[in-house]
Amino acid sequence: MQRHGKRFEVACYRNKILNYRQGIETDLSEVLQTDRVFTNVSKGQFASSKDLQTAFGTTDQEEVCKTILDNGQIQVSDLERNATLENTAREVANMVASKCVHPDSNRQYTVTQIRDAMKKSEFSVQPVSSRTVKQQFLDCVKAIQDKKVLEIQRAKMELSMVLINGEDDMQTLISELEKDASALIQSTDQKDRVQFFIDPSFYRRVDAIAKTYNAKLEILRQIVREEMDVEVTLEVERKSTKEHEALSLSKNDVEGETTLSSVMASMNINDGVDNPEGVLHTYSSDEDRVNLSSRKQNKNAAKKSKKAKRREKENEAMRQERMDAEMARRKEREERLEQVGTAQESRIDISTDVDSSRKSCNTCGGSFTPAGYRVHFKSDWHRYNQQLKLKGIAPVEEKEFNMISELI
Repeated sequence: MQRHGKRFEVACYRNKILNYRQGIETDLSEVLQTDRVFTNVSKGQFASSKDLQTAFGTTDQEEVCKTILDNGQIQVSDLERNATLENTAREVANMVASKCVHPDSNRQYTVTQIRDAMKKSEFSVQPVSSRTVKQQFLDCVKAIQDKKVLEIQRAKMELSMVLINGEDDMQTLISELEKDASALIQSTDQKDRVQFFIDPSFYRRVDAIAKTYNAKLEILRQIVREEMDVEVTLEVERKSTKEHEALSLSKNDVEGETTLSSVMASMNINDGVDNPEGVLHTYSSDEDRVNLSSRKQNKNAAKKSKKAKRREKENEAMRQERMDAEMARRKEREERLEQVGTAQESRIDISTDVDSSRKSCNTCGGSFTPAGYRVHFKSDWHRYNQQLKLKGIAPVEEKEFNMISELI
């Protein structure tokens, strides 16, 4: 803060400043790193009591800190600013992905697709202090639509409205919803109740209409979208139908502009299926050509569906092969464990036959009674085998040691 030509600073935790200004955090010890007032925090220069008295009319450090926190400017580094903008961009992308869908399939996009569309549409994120996340969400959707980066629209809301005073105004209410709120009427099963879809931007208009007709407005679903997995065949059929409709519209435009007075002929030499002899086909009108194009599109869609089915069969075969390999591996492991268990049981049976009171020497071999075990460790035979063991030579039995000692 600048006061009377002097600069005053306080050292605080940045993530706590906004909480303090919003009234969430009231404890200054959780906000300030130290309760001293500085003229330069990075150099550690404290403000004098005279300067505080001149600038703030008091020398109380805590009061001055409160004044600076309430009215001062927050200074952040480039790294902190970039991190804040990145978090805001992530929040905006998540909101767009959760609240928007494709107009035709009514399915949502992934966050990665939305982030890529934000870059291509040159949408720049602003700090939350100047523009909220919801406002930037609306700006982002508009930018993507204007640049035509993605086919995107806000997901519809599903509402229902019930007339309290009767059913006389139902038709008027429906016409007003369709006209003013662009509502898509879904059903009117009951005489005093209507169920419809609207764009979220028209919700206030619908609320005003409900108040005008003294009707009860209820939100059934805030976001209406397809949640099931995509089936390839259905998507192919949907795209084929869309292309056929576009072709029909172009046909109608051509018929409205020009009139064909003569028969048009064209050579249609196919791959030996539809036209094996390569004969000349004549078409008496545009309708025949459109029907031929429709048949070709249906044929291509069938081919695509066959390819999809073949891929599914291949994937199923691969999954079955992996499952068989896993079952064989498990069976082999179980057999190996059974063999190991049998061997351990046999060793246990052998060891139980030996007297448990006797002890064996790992260096010399053989078993001894507890008293003989202690004597053996002091014997020349044991010491000799230890020397051989250090040299990497196999130990000798007691008879061999006795023969060697007699020769010596």
